[in-house]
Amino acid sequence: MKKKVLKKVYFFTVAALMLFNVLFIFSCSSLPYERELSIDELVQKRRTDVDEKNRQIIADLRNGGYVIFLRHAKTDWSQKDIEPFDFTTCAGQRNLSEEGRSQAMKIGEAYRALGIPVAEVISSPFCRCKDTAELAFKTYTIKDDLQHIPYRGNKDGRKKMQYLWDRLDEMLAQVPPPGQNIVLVGHSPNLIRRIDIRALPEGNSVIFKPDGKGSSELIGMILPEELFRLY
Repeated sequence: MKKKVLKKVYFFTVAALMLFNVLFIFSCSSLPYERELSIDELVQKRRTDVDEKNRQIIADLRNGGYVIFLRHAKTDWSQKDIEPFDFTTCAGQRNLSEEGRSQAMKIGEAYRALGIPVAEVISSPFCRCKDTAELAFKTYTIKDDLQHIPYRGNKDGRKKMQYLWDRLDEMLAQVPPPGQNIVLVGHSPNLIRRIDIRALPEGNSVIFKPDGKGSSELIGMILPEELFRLY
């Protein structure tokens, strides 16, 4: 008797499992199939998303009211900055490469083509920044407080770093004339308190919105190749 009962239990258990499997397979087959995106498709989707975000930033820039920190264009890294800095000659500095000079001109072309109004361009005294400012915007003024922060760990070096960081915060908080923007052409270490400078390649535009109360908000960053795609 027990064997008959066990056989029936076994039979119904197996039958129930088979029915469950059939129903599960049927339900899965009725779901829409979503193919995984290829690497190229993922790259294109990422590019489309970035371009959409940057177009909104450009639209805001057209209305003015922003400070744009532009890191100098591409440089020749085989050259070295020699301290103490002599700003009267470019010989002891890392300067723009030929690619960097072309990039700087194209950045200026992009700003004009996209209708970004610029009231003032302020440059670091380093030649790579002055050359970027001139090639991109033609006219500019020099401000020593935008100079490259020195890599020195002694007391004087730390004091100089703190001074330049504070001065940059003040410049980023400067409210531009109505309907205009201000461009600061400088160096990545000067922004180290505000952003991860590993994400700041040469030629990158970093956009800040002054609040009129002595502070500024980071709005976004536009890589040069991203900028060039927008016009």
